Amino acid sequence: MTYTYRLAGENLELAEAELEGFLKSQRIDEKPETRNRLAEIDSEPNQLKRLALTHEITQKIGETSNLDNFTPDWTPEDSFSVKCKILEGEADNQRIEEKLGEKLSTENNEVDLENPETEIYVYVLGGNKIIGKLVQDIDRGLFNKRSNEKRPFSSPVSLDPVLARVLVNLSKTPAGGKLLDPFCGTGGILIEAGLCGIQPLGTDTKKEMVKGTKENLEKYGIISHEISQKDAEKSLSKFGNVDAIVTDLPYGKASKVEGEIEEKFLDLIKDFDGKTVFMYDKPNLGDMKAEFEIYVHKNLTRYIYSLR
Repeated sequence: MTYTYRLAGENLELAEAELEGFLKSQRIDEKPETRNRLAEIDSEPNQLKRLALTHEITQKIGETSNLDNFTPDWTPEDSFSVKCKILEGEADNQRIEEKLGEKLSTENNEVDLENPETEIYVYVLGGNKIIGKLVQDIDRGLFNKRSNEKRPFSSPVSLDPVLARVLVNLSKTPAGGKLLDPFCGTGGILIEAGLCGIQPLGTDTKKEMVKGTKENLEKYGIISHEISQKDAEKSLSKFGNVDAIVTDLPYGKASKVEGEIEEKFLDLIKDFDGKTVFMYDKPNLGDMKAEFEIYVHKNLTRYIYSLR
């Protein structure tokens, strides 16, 4: 059985890396096969809603270069709809949807565009058409409901929830694991970790940030957490064994002493054996080089580092 993931196109390399990190968190070692913005694997993972840079996941039911000659091995047992997504080349969406609808129609089912029991997707990749039934739709609008201004406690500098979730998935931390953010700020990364079933651990030097992070976590039903007022370099000694360190390093006005922040962070991770994922405003830090670049606006580009 093959599952197809339609990845977001705004940063395809990052979307692919997030998917691989997510699969590792599910203890799946299979590497996806990618074509354009489609990634395919044979393993069936859980927690599909963890993904942030994927639009939907379908279970593959066929592939053809000619719909006229296509004979499906499976047909819906109830009402269904067909949606066509053109990822490469040109095609007539409506004709493809109508033709596939005809091929899948039987005496026992019917096309229902308003409220179908089963949703069928057909992805056009040049001359090929990959067909699948929807397993999970990723509602990225839910991330907007957790944006900075909608939390009980906020600050001018806070990581976008989508990027925060991507960092969590890059860390490969499974549900039940422990994730530490040593510069937790308002708790954006820890919120996304907690919603993935990961235990959030955080430190910040400011009392109001610690209090605010706790408020934000509990706003989203994340009751099991440990947040402490402490210097970053002492956070591991506070919490003991953790699976991953994930953070958005303070920069600009949020970082009064940039060199000191860097020194504290490098001291923290130098002997850490787990996965470290962090975002910063520099493409290089020490002897480390960023893997991904995120354009924010003309005066700001962020960089993602993924270590071990």
